[in-house]
Amino acid sequence: MDYALGNMVVHIHWVIAKPPLPGWEDIRQTVSGHTFYYIYSGKGTFRCEESDLEVSGGTLVYLWPGLPLYMKSSDAHPLRMTMILFDCASLIKNENEWDTPKSIERLRLPFLMPLQSERAGRIGEQFREAEREWVPGDLVREIRVKSVWYRLVQEVHEAAEAGGRHNDGDGIVEALRKFKEKLDTAFATELRITELAEQTGFSPVYLRRTFGSRYGCSPKEYLNHLRNEHAVRRLLFTSDSVTDIARACGYSDVYQFSKTFKKRNGLSPIEYRRMQGN
Repeated sequence: MDYALGNMVVHIHWVIAKPPLPGWEDIRQTVSGHTFYYIYSGKGTFRCEESDLEVSGGTLVYLWPGLPLYMKSSDAHPLRMTMILFDCASLIKNENEWDTPKSIERLRLPFLMPLQSERAGRIGEQFREAEREWVPGDLVREIRVKSVWYRLVQEVHEAAEAGGRHNDGDGIVEALRKFKEKLDTAFATELRITELAEQTGFSPVYLRRTFGSRYGCSPKEYLNHLRNEHAVRRLLFTSDSVTDIARACGYSDVYQFSKTFKKRNGLSPIEYRRMQGN
């Protein structure tokens, strides 16, 4: 199923380091959840779906639920790696209620990801941090590991996007970051998304597609959502007039604001404020 990174919730089952023993062999024991392996060093062979793949240090491995795996380490250069076993779901809040969490069947990540040295260093350190913090049954430590996981999964998604774009990878990631930052900071102004996209140096069609892949919605949908979120908070936490709120949130006039707000929230701005007791 589809998901947005900001809507993900995670449960960490286990974090463990695999000792670098020469020639060890193993299979994936638990296939009901998701698994990350990070290979710090060494060489070996992973057999997945009847294909033998050579693996080495600086590689991240992602296993989705149901995927079997056989692993064999080199005798001369034993694999040293850490495993994170987890489940994740998409959770969205509508109005004052949370939707039922929906399990994520597969992350938008490849099976194997050889990483560039700088990114490999960051991801490797995140795995080490998760390994240091993991104490099963200690709720505080488990929360720390979840915090690491969120940073890790963001980094891994960026690495996947960069790898998928080859030489343009770092360029599109940076372009997306600046493009989103413009939407975040200039939402109250009259924005023309096509013109903003063209300023990045990438085609608007390509930027829309990659933005949707990364953030789970189109730039226009993101902008509309952002304006609505700002409007909701102004209605709840200020005494500003509806006219002033419309202007502050990037709407051209009160009629457009009221129509758009009611379509998204089921109530007009005045009704929404009244229902919330303001």
